[in-house]
Amino acid sequence: MIFVHEDPEFRLLLELISSTRGVDPGVVEKDYWVTHTLWAIQAQGWELWFKGGTSLSKGFSLIERFSEDLDLRLQPGPGRTLPEVSSWTKDSPSHVASRRAHLEALGRALVIPGAVVQDAPEHWDDRCRNAAYRVEYPRQVETRLGGVLREHVLLEVGDARVTPFVPCDLSSFVHDQLREAGQAGEFIDNRALSVRCVHPLVTALEKLDAISRRFSRDPVEAATFIRHYEDVARVLEALPRLPPLPGSLADLVVEMCALRQLRAPPTADDPAFLGGGGAAWDAVERAYLDIAPMFWGPRVPLSRCCALIRAWLTRPEPPPAP
Repeated sequence: MIFVHEDPEFRLLLELISSTRGVDPGVVEKDYWVTHTLWAIQAQGWELWFKGGTSLSKGFSLIERFSEDLDLRLQPGPGRTLPEVSSWTKDSPSHVASRRAHLEALGRALVIPGAVVQDAPEHWDDRCRNAAYRVEYPRQVETRLGGVLREHVLLEVGDARVTPFVPCDLSSFVHDQLREAGQAGEFIDNRALSVRCVHPLVTALEKLDAISRRFSRDPVEAATFIRHYEDVARVLEALPRLPPLPGSLADLVVEMCALRQLRAPPTADDPAFLGGGGAAWDAVERAYLDIAPMFWGPRVPLSRCCALIRAWLTRPEPPPAP
């Protein structure tokens, strides 16, 4: 058997899906390679945790926006080894060197069938707490999102918070089309199954923290955080359908602050969530319009995003379940 991307008619399949589902052909193609990349990492025996905006889309079906970066935590599984990290937090030269050796070895060890994995040094943290790798795949269709859609899958890897998590099965437009047409059995099943996706509320808290920190900078680089508003809003709208947290939300916030995963508990009176005029909000509103091509579903207006966030941050803590 072969992978579907090895089939001579793969390009025609991508164009068919784009036409019938109203999604940019480059997004359909990249969505497939995102799924294939996650499958390949699992198939090689790596321990994998998945977080961020892409996990909200592919793991929990909360957003209808293409999020092209994969935020991962990877650890060697049975039979795999990497240089030990002496500390992920300390910054002496020896600690930084140990992290660099670990992450460089990880990049060399990753193999994605049909693609090439390369370091993306422009995305590396200068203290080597995080690294990035480009998964370069052979493009077969043209995108209408030039300048918006990267021509590779970007893996961002580091020592991120990964609890609590929910096992999720990840598919793609391509895999869904094959199943609906009764053709899935003709190809290697490279969906990513039982992927440990970090709970959406952890992602929402991290995104609120990022909005608050970046909104306060001068000048405001709204493009770096504008997607977070709608991502958080979609999580909050879906709260009744989300798996329960193992403990209380208040305890989670306290713990994340203590571990410096949040700068401070988010508050409803933060200027980043109030809306209104001024140069900062002008930049945010322009950035909101600029990312419209990344969505294939309805959007949440910025004013509603902020209203949802403020309402959530001022609600009373619900009583614990009996």
